[in-house]
Amino acid sequence: MFPLLTYPLALIGIVSLPILAAIYLMRNRFRRKTVSSLFLWQLQERSKEGGVKVQNIQVPLIFFLELLILALLVIAATGPRWQFGSNVRPLVIVLDDSASMTATTSKGVVRELAIKALTEAIGSQRILNFRIILAGQKPSLLGSPMRTMDELQETLENWNCHAAASDLPGAVAFGREISRDDAYVLVLTDQAPPQQLADAPRLRWWSFGEANGNIGFVNVARSLAEETDRCLFEVANFSDSFQNTRLEVRAGGKLIQQKEIELVTNATKRIVLNLPKGTPAVVATLGDDAMAADNSAQLLSPLRKRVRVSVAIEDSDLARLVERSLEATGLRAALSTAPHLIIHDQPGAPAGSNTWAFQIHSTEGAKSLSGPFVIDSSHPLGRGLALNGTAWAAAPVTNKSGFLPIITSGQQALLSVNRDIIGRHRIFMNLNPQLSTVSRTPNLPILFYNLLHWRRAEMAGLEDVNFRPGTDVRIRTDGDFLKLTHPDGHLEELGVGDGRIIARAEVPGLYQVEASDGDWEFAINFLAAEESDLRAGTTAKWGTWETKAEARRYYSSVLWLFVLLGLLGIVAHQYFVTHGRSRV
Repeated sequence: MFPLLTYPLALIGIVSLPILAAIYLMRNRFRRKTVSSLFLWQLQERSKEGGVKVQNIQVPLIFFLELLILALLVIAATGPRWQFGSNVRPLVIVLDDSASMTATTSKGVVRELAIKALTEAIGSQRILNFRIILAGQKPSLLGSPMRTMDELQETLENWNCHAAASDLPGAVAFGREISRDDAYVLVLTDQAPPQQLADAPRLRWWSFGEANGNIGFVNVARSLAEETDRCLFEVANFSDSFQNTRLEVRAGGKLIQQKEIELVTNATKRIVLNLPKGTPAVVATLGDDAMAADNSAQLLSPLRKRVRVSVAIEDSDLARLVERSLEATGLRAALSTAPHLIIHDQPGAPAGSNTWAFQIHSTEGAKSLSGPFVIDSSHPLGRGLALNGTAWAAAPVTNKSGFLPIITSGQQALLSVNRDIIGRHRIFMNLNPQLSTVSRTPNLPILFYNLLHWRRAEMAGLEDVNFRPGTDVRIRTDGDFLKLTHPDGHLEELGVGDGRIIARAEVPGLYQVEASDGDWEFAINFLAAEESDLRAGTTAKWGTWETKAEARRYYSSVLWLFVLLGLLGIVAHQYFVTHGRSRV
């Protein structure tokens, strides 16, 4: 229904407008006549004040003035409001940053469709404050507050859609938090809203997706074997019909594998390749489909970091036992020059700014202990140890001051560690293997494996080289700087601190690490089954920004302005009537 009908005074005012026009339509106009006396002129003046014969309307200035006054009063009767800049709500734009936004639909790329709809919608709204939140695995702000369309469009260029997941409810909550729950929220995505957000106030949810079938990598890995590297590829079919695709694997630019893959609905196929040790980076690709992000994977050669160990044990039997245990770990380097670790049985710590020391205290006065043994399994040295039912012979010596016990029996520390002021670790083990049964169980090889694995993790470089998006990449450096080059060429300088750096990599591709003690690289592969499944995509719009009652709170009343203009019109009307200027 026409809104004016809800305002009785405005309706009365509208009715008065045609009445006013009718009065002027009914005015009579006679032909010019010559008279002999002035009293006949006065009669003519009186007769022109009314009449019943319809003539062409006369348009004196006072008619338009009266019409304007009535129109102003009609508008005033509707209680007009106007939105001033100080009353404009801010707008929080939540952008789905997941890779499914790069999928292609029958209408185009989802991301481009969303940007087009956004710019068209913003152009028709009076909004002066924009904030953009990227809804990736964790919500984050994109840029600073914006006030112009140019700033908005420039910021949207940094919307790349590389994330392996999108926390849209968390992003909406974050947007309301930073705006003190006072902003409009617009969500641009390719999926329907969850139930808790479908009817949320001041929220619009626009989806531009489309239900499509898709094939993509869901898992890739490259591991070490004896003399080979084993590459694993898992390909899944996210569609409701039979699909096939072509897998191509290249290493160093050369095609080393080409295979047709046939997949039934919701099936996953595993392909395993054995490559010679030292094969360069392997790149696997699938055929084109609705989404390109999950059609490629890059696997770097796995790390073969080994620990250089020097054994300085005078007891020959103990030395042979240690050598066999070290050999069983598979983590010992062939060379012992500039060792990372020295294992000895004599008092005193070996020199070396980056050398760890493992001292085995073995004396003839040791006493056999049958437990119970308390093991700190949270420490790297204590993982996987099980000493129940074993005998451990230890000398009755005072526990070392400043050392953290890892294995204890009663009040006696059997294995303890200490870290000095320059970061070197000192490990002290009180054990006489000849009087113990520990050496005849897997516990001793496990202990040395833990030792070398721990030492390798503390060496400069990476723990691994192939990761999923959003994984914390741990980097160790003993230098004073570290630079990370992203796949797009962006250079990031990371603070070294205590030498342990955690870099969070979201964008798939190859990353370069530069440090004062070495250069390394690692790869991020897009592996996200939920994002690869495009069958939940839809195109629709939900929600509204405000109700009529809420809207009135943010529009200032301008009733006074129309009343004032009406009063000024009445004053002008009175002036013209008084001075006889209403006739033309």
